Amino acid sequence: MDIKKVAVLGSGVMGSGIAAHCASAGLQVELLDIVIDDAAPDKLAEGALAGLKKSKPALMMHESHLKKIRTGNLRDHLDRLKECDWVVEVVKEDLKIKQALYERLETVLKPGAWVSSNTSGIPLKLLVEGRSAAFRGRFVITHFFNPVRYLRLLEFVKGPEVAESEAAGFREWLEVALGKEVVPAFDSPTFIGNRIGIHGIMSVLHLALKENIPFEVIDSVLGEAAARAKSASFRTADLAGVDIMAATAKNVYDLCPNDEVRDTFKFPELLQWMLDTKLLGNKTKQGFFKKDKAPDGKKLFLSLDPATKTYKPQEKKDWPLLKELKGIDEPVERVRALFTSDTEAGRLAWRCVADNLIYAVNRLGEVTDLPLNVDRAIRNGFAFELGPFELWDALGVDRVVARLRYEERPVPALVEQMLAKGVTSFYRMEYGVPVAQLDPATLSMVPVLEDKRILILKREEGRGKVIAENSSAQLIDVGDDVACLSFRTKMNALDDGIVMLMEDAVQKHIPGKFKGLIVGNQGKVFSAGANLVFVLNAAKDKQFDLIEEAARRLQFAARGLTYAPFPTVSAPFNLVLGGGCEVTLACQATVGFAETYMGLVEVGVGVIPAGGGCLQMLIRMEDAMKAKGELGPMPKVKAAFQFIGTAHVNTSFDEAQRNGYFRRTDTRVMNHAHLLHDAKQRVLAMAADFKPVEPRTFRLPGLGGETALKLAVKDFQLQGLASEHDAIIMGELAHVLCGGDVSLVQDVTEERILELERQAFARLCGYEKTQARMDSILTKGKPLRN
Repeated sequence: MDIKKVAVLGSGVMGSGIAAHCASAGLQVELLDIVIDDAAPDKLAEGALAGLKKSKPALMMHESHLKKIRTGNLRDHLDRLKECDWVVEVVKEDLKIKQALYERLETVLKPGAWVSSNTSGIPLKLLVEGRSAAFRGRFVITHFFNPVRYLRLLEFVKGPEVAESEAAGFREWLEVALGKEVVPAFDSPTFIGNRIGIHGIMSVLHLALKENIPFEVIDSVLGEAAARAKSASFRTADLAGVDIMAATAKNVYDLCPNDEVRDTFKFPELLQWMLDTKLLGNKTKQGFFKKDKAPDGKKLFLSLDPATKTYKPQEKKDWPLLKELKGIDEPVERVRALFTSDTEAGRLAWRCVADNLIYAVNRLGEVTDLPLNVDRAIRNGFAFELGPFELWDALGVDRVVARLRYEERPVPALVEQMLAKGVTSFYRMEYGVPVAQLDPATLSMVPVLEDKRILILKREEGRGKVIAENSSAQLIDVGDDVACLSFRTKMNALDDGIVMLMEDAVQKHIPGKFKGLIVGNQGKVFSAGANLVFVLNAAKDKQFDLIEEAARRLQFAARGLTYAPFPTVSAPFNLVLGGGCEVTLACQATVGFAETYMGLVEVGVGVIPAGGGCLQMLIRMEDAMKAKGELGPMPKVKAAFQFIGTAHVNTSFDEAQRNGYFRRTDTRVMNHAHLLHDAKQRVLAMAADFKPVEPRTFRLPGLGGETALKLAVKDFQLQGLASEHDAIIMGELAHVLCGGDVSLVQDVTEERILELERQAFARLCGYEKTQARMDSILTKGKPLRN
């Protein structure tokens, strides 16, 4: 599959989102829409492009990708499609409009080009009526979820005229090039994700109204406590748009007359009133919830009161169970604790999900054929940790059935048949990974094929591939003589255990036994930083020698990754902050996930990087400035000072690479599931022609540069943009980056920079205001500016 150029027809919310994602993936994009103004025929598409520039959260991975999108209109520029390998239609949900457009497309399409529709309500067989065999043979439905950049689900529907081998190739390209979780769906109204997901939201809406349960109370038990997105149900509706949720529910109600619980999708009076009065969620700044300000300026979070149709302060339930669940990281353990708890919170949570568990089972054979397709759709379309069938198995199918019977709820016929045949789960697991799933047609288990592009550490651990481990980290043999250092602390924060295993891996376990090392893991984040609790406690006890020694050990371990006599490749993803950023920068190469949010944020807690971060930023900025032709001691220092001093967090791999955090030779992976596999391939490629990293020395500006930077900070103080303590921190940072007391003609070694940064770190830990910043992050989760 070789797709280089894409046409997106329709520039609304979904069309512009698809165009943005394709451009971010490196494709050339034609964005066309209808003409509504003869004087400005490209008005709609150009307006959409302007909207992409201002979108928050950003729909583009970097603003430079905007130049890959060319705007136009469907009247004058349809001939551009002759150069496009894929045309995706995102016009109004009107069958006649779509069919008329397809008729025009047939005359201009490039031979062999794919055509797809983003429809979620019109059957594929109706869309292609009257089209040629060649057109039908390359036409599919590709249903993206909004926002396209952040939700991985793409539901894929093909007709009988499309060859399965061709469809498989297209699906694989969508997974690799766009990073999508491509789930095959049947040609049924709203497909998988929305059919089951919107049922869940509508079901709890009816429950809330019937029993007068505040929306925020239901959300409190259906968020992270239930291994779901933090936005739970009603907050999710506000985020997506109450009108979008309602339109999907109406589609199901109108198009599925035989649905056994059709009335669940019927609008209650409150929902219709919300639509009529434009309470549509975030887009209108009020929906089920609303933000306001108290007289003292503090934020107020209000909830819609269905009885009075006014907003009132949210009701907070002090349920101990919800506090306990925050300490359970494993989603299966968490949902078991929640849904089996005989407490008010546990009973409410169960009542909120029971009907949806039943509904999901009853959709097999209608929306798709296998349980895993449903679970993948719900996980990736709604940001759940577990799909409905995974939840059935986590709670125990027989136990769920017993509870349904006790409560006189209907038990799905398929589940009755399973139990009658002695089948008590939807999956067969090995090492925490599904290896087989139920085939509803035969009531037998069919294999879940192992994808060679997906390296699962849990599976390798179960196969006995652990080389060494402690409570904080594991070193795992991932095959082909490559090892992976995986963190497993809370938020993968760096601690003594991780540093110790990092040292042992480089010095003892890898040399002469493996070709190289990946530093990566499969937690929720790569690493949110270092263990701040240890630092704060040591600072309060005035154990500054201990703090400096801890910094020295992290520096030593990170330096080992840089100068190892074998390839070291970092595989960062999601949050890569503080110490996690330092470890990533220390590796010889990086294969990173496109959604990497990376930065040295230490100034936010009153210190500066001390695990080699200052050194690595000097190295990276020296290379970046040299590429721009900016030579001399000061440009690299100014760039590093700005990024570290503002605690800048890059919001994508692309931004981090353009800012110099990643090398030009570092590579991006669009699909998170492929990250460790691709990192492994990079290790093998480097090992075939390995060249060790050479230490470097620096020419730094010394006291003159330090003074200049401090004067700049003083200006910020005078403008009220920096506090006195900010100036102290920036002064220490300037001292380190400028090399201390050196002359312009004096070489500064890497060892000297490391010494300066750990000394400055320990000094800053002694300030009460630094300790207050640390305490605020740990206790309130918020930065303190003091």
